[in-house]
Amino acid sequence: MASNAVVRECVQSIAVLLKEELKRIANNMNKGRKKRRFWVRQWILRRNRLGASETLLKELALEDKEGYRNQLRMSEEKLEELLSKVQDVIKKQDTVMRQAISPRLKLQVTLRYLATGDSFATLASVYRVPKNTISNFLGEVCTAIYDTLQDFIKVSINILQQK
Repeated sequence: MASNAVVRECVQSIAVLLKEELKRIANNMNKGRKKRRFWVRQWILRRNRLGASETLLKELALEDKEGYRNQLRMSEEKLEELLSKVQDVIKKQDTVMRQAISPRLKLQVTLRYLATGDSFATLASVYRVPKNTISNFLGEVCTAIYDTLQDFIKVSINILQQK
């Protein structure tokens, strides 16, 4: 019985030493890192209330059809038609950490970029989507549009032969 008590005491001592060592390692790993001040900037969190998709484009769709068409170079009806074709491809799943950007917003930002060539910084401030997020989904949305509309896109054979 005495030897069991000695073994138990040794195991407890090792556990305490191991715990202290793991704490020391964790502290050393975190020393060089900067603490984040925020996960998402506050002005971006207001996207669903104040972004262009929720304010300007909705107003234009109700009041000024030509103004809407000028923003995205397509009517609201054509946007809805295109969205129905690409949304399953460009939709992401919401997580516990954050809500995914809607397929509608991704498509609107992409169409605005294609229509005007606005900088990512401009698009970010108008639509309240970070620049790096826009750069991540832009190619995906363009590919989805191309794949969906491939049967309707006609390219002259002469153009292909010149390249």
